Amino acid sequence: MPTNKAPFGFHLKEEYLEKMRFIAKEETRSLSNLLEHLCKKHIIKYEKEHGEIVLYEDD
Repeated sequence: MPTNKAPFGFHLKEEYLEKMRFIAKEETRSLSNLLEHLCKKHIIKYEKEHGEIVLYEDD
């Protein structure tokens, strides 16, 4: 199934990666889905504390 999500790679300590895989399996998620979910939760928390992040401003 096609997706509109941008692929993104990054470096991570092997220990963290294995623990994230464990958590994903426990939550019946893919690793990618878990990481996306955690990013979303962090953005929501950040915006509650600091205000909405505006990516594009109108001219």
